[in-house]
Amino acid sequence: MTIEGRTESAANIAARAHMTKQEFVASPYVLTGWTKLTSPHTPVNVYIEGDGLAWLSKSEPSGNPTPKKPVALTLAVQDPSPNVVYLARPCQYTPFDRLGNHCQTLDWTSHRFSHSTVESYQQVLDQIKEEVGSNGFNLIGYSGGGNIAGLLTSRRRDILSLRTVAGNVDNKAFTEFHEVSSMPESLNMADVVEQIASVPQVHFVGERDPIIPQSLAEGLKQKAPLQNCIQIQVVKGNTHVEGWEENWPRLLRIPFVCSP
Repeated sequence: MTIEGRTESAANIAARAHMTKQEFVASPYVLTGWTKLTSPHTPVNVYIEGDGLAWLSKSEPSGNPTPKKPVALTLAVQDPSPNVVYLARPCQYTPFDRLGNHCQTLDWTSHRFSHSTVESYQQVLDQIKEEVGSNGFNLIGYSGGGNIAGLLTSRRRDILSLRTVAGNVDNKAFTEFHEVSSMPESLNMADVVEQIASVPQVHFVGERDPIIPQSLAEGLKQKAPLQNCIQIQVVKGNTHVEGWEENWPRLLRIPFVCSP
């Protein structure tokens, strides 16, 4: 599928929920998102996409990380909340030549969880907060977007809850599991688990996921000084990509083990 085809497919998915495309200038990137903001001064549910088509093989990066199947977007369009925002990752959907968008291969490979990447999402959340007067965010991160969501949670005081879906919640353990190069330029939410342990959170793991093993979420929980707010849910039959869209309405209703 061409990049244009992938972008058109995402727009068609977003249209199901009457979400509007929006580009956020968030240095050093322009992040593409789709939004539905209908209730001022109430929480916003923010979905963060996975790594997308970052690699063609273990050693060959792709020329454009725009996902073939935007799993986080398929979840966002099913969220009945009045305020829902979907955020792609840097260089996904946004043309590389867009003014203010600085994309290079490092941004979706070794540096995909860098300080500047996390800070770009900080800027977007601040913009959304100003736009709707939000009193807080519920973060939902798919795959690598789970790591971004966790890192944002550690840096902000307005995160009400955290959900990861097939989430890379420990980047170091992830690279060791797959026997690929470590990413010293990238940050790891497992290193800041102490700062996020008191935030209500649930980590959904696919029973048949060969990419993100359950051990990543279990390891994160074991590192936490407080574990009463950290919940792990293994979803029977789900792989890394398949099953989440179908199961999301049910999973979204699962209550947190401690109150937001």
